[in-house]
Amino acid sequence: MNKYINQLLQMQDLEIAMREHKSMKGKEEEETCTELRKNINGLKKILPPEISVVYERISKKYDIFVCPMVNSACTSCFMKIPVGFANSVLSTSNCISCPTCGRFLYFDEGHFARPSDEFHQYKGVARFSSQDLMIPHIKAKSKEEVIEIIGHHSAKAGFVTDGAAFVKALIKRESLITTAVGSGIVFPHARDIKACGLTLAVGTVKPGIKENGDSLSIFFVSAVPMQTSIFYIELISKLANYFSKAENRKKILDCTKPEEMWKIMVQIGK
Repeated sequence: MNKYINQLLQMQDLEIAMREHKSMKGKEEEETCTELRKNINGLKKILPPEISVVYERISKKYDIFVCPMVNSACTSCFMKIPVGFANSVLSTSNCISCPTCGRFLYFDEGHFARPSDEFHQYKGVARFSSQDLMIPHIKAKSKEEVIEIIGHHSAKAGFVTDGAAFVKALIKRESLITTAVGSGIVFPHARDIKACGLTLAVGTVKPGIKENGDSLSIFFVSAVPMQTSIFYIELISKLANYFSKAENRKKILDCTKPEEMWKIMVQIGK
């Protein structure tokens, strides 16, 4: 998925949360709305100008301004997308708007909502990630080396601004207390990082890295900008729940290609 689509989906979630709190009376709700607006503005600042202009226009017109393209049709206005536009939506390098309604479009392999489901909200883990951030069978001799490879890969893919700073923050956080949670799963993360929203990269290692009697083999590496901390607990909860099952860990460890890993990730938390 395009990195800015990930960011726009997170902004859309924040907008929806803000509208829900606005409908309630009270000082606590007002303070929550203020914080949510601050977070939205923080994400908006890192959008490219050409995307920000479209966002400003479309978000004022529609509650749902980012939606999936299913069967070459926009799932909000139900109009067919011309072949050229549809092919561009499939590319992770483009951020395409529906030529009819103007909403931002993305291709979601895991989306099976009925076309009439106009207000479907994309709540899957994949809204924080991309196929470009899937790294199967990393060759490394230590946990720190795995983290370094994944961190620099995230920057190279364009999801994190400064790869060196990201890696340094990840390793510093890991040195304080391990983020390994058992069953070979590790959750390295760095907060207050300049990135396109909350960003998740996934790397696997076979055989795993030995540490404290465990064999670390599945690394979920996250960049957590200050304004997206609201999503991080939700993300970790869904990942931990899904991969607590041995058969699910085996599925992703057996993947040898990024697209195979991505097919698994898009189904988590739907």
